[in-house]
Amino acid sequence: MSDYFPADLLSEILVKLPVKTLIRFTAVSKSWRSIITSAAFTASHLSTNSKNQTLLLTRHGKYSKLDQFSLLKVSENGHFGINSEIEIPFEFPIEYSRVVGSCDGLVCLSNDMFFRNPSISSIIIWNPSVRNHIVLPNPTINPIESNNVVLGFGGFASHVYKVVRLVYVRQIDDVGCLSVPPQVEIFSLDTRSWRRLIGGVDVTLWALKSMHCRAYVNGVVHWLAYKPFDENARRRCSILAFDIGDEVFGEVMPPDELAKEASASLGIFVIEDSLGIVGSNMVSWNVWMMKEYCVRESWTKLYTIDLLEEITNFVWFWKSGEALLTIRDLGLVVYNPETRETKDPGIYGDPYSFFVDNYVESLVLVRGHR
Repeated sequence: MSDYFPADLLSEILVKLPVKTLIRFTAVSKSWRSIITSAAFTASHLSTNSKNQTLLLTRHGKYSKLDQFSLLKVSENGHFGINSEIEIPFEFPIEYSRVVGSCDGLVCLSNDMFFRNPSISSIIIWNPSVRNHIVLPNPTINPIESNNVVLGFGGFASHVYKVVRLVYVRQIDDVGCLSVPPQVEIFSLDTRSWRRLIGGVDVTLWALKSMHCRAYVNGVVHWLAYKPFDENARRRCSILAFDIGDEVFGEVMPPDELAKEASASLGIFVIEDSLGIVGSNMVSWNVWMMKEYCVRESWTKLYTIDLLEEITNFVWFWKSGEALLTIRDLGLVVYNPETRETKDPGIYGDPYSFFVDNYVESLVLVRGHR
């Protein structure tokens, strides 16, 4: 059939098709495979389908630590449910993994939350749509001293994807303190290798590694962070930012009201495509959004959640304003800020294991395309 169609016209037809269909079509002929696995077609397909975003849900059961990955389908009226379950085509040395980030159909996973062995790679970049993944080579920064590792993942306009790794060494005279700045290295999917970031590491913040302490917005990875201990000042909360494209660190100041809160009562998220932060005053939870990026005065309190039940985690925010959160003894619920009511979405698991991120089908990492 391709003999009767100009390549440009064929590409225009194929680019509108879902990934699953395109994978089957790579077996039609060498010319079709060449088109579908080309970098240009991958970028064009991603651009064409970028609005067809869904949500990636990860969780594990109450009595099993085996990871479960699912795609959530969201309807226009706000109702959602599990669209499909995703089979994991690989195994980690341990059962529990965490999502470092999701970007352009790629999901970065790590199992270094509870287990880290320098001789065994603990980071994977995976595209569930094409069922392909790569295991990252061992990092180059592995201090013999006790240390804390923080990861981030993202891409930028030229479709170059990177993992950034911050290594904080614990101070010998005070194991509760971490040395700053951290040692930093970057893995690029283009080169398939790690390289140290020598200059520009002007970081005086301790970044937190929890999944709910990280948000990826407009090509920038953000971590909830703190200023190191100061005997003469109270510990201050902040947000550490890393631009994936420019490879430059920065600081985003939180609302004044939350700057002195403890880490257990804070979380950062993507809210309406903007940076958001949630904080508790031990009585209620306040949801904030930065309407103009890096302008501290643009932080706006969207609403306050005051429930009788104990909120254990915030998981996600819809563009409608609704929040997906977990409540002790109830599990996952959807909170409507207008009615101030919750509803059961019918999705179950360990309340502390739920994590949601944006996801879009893509051909990045399709076999035959580097």
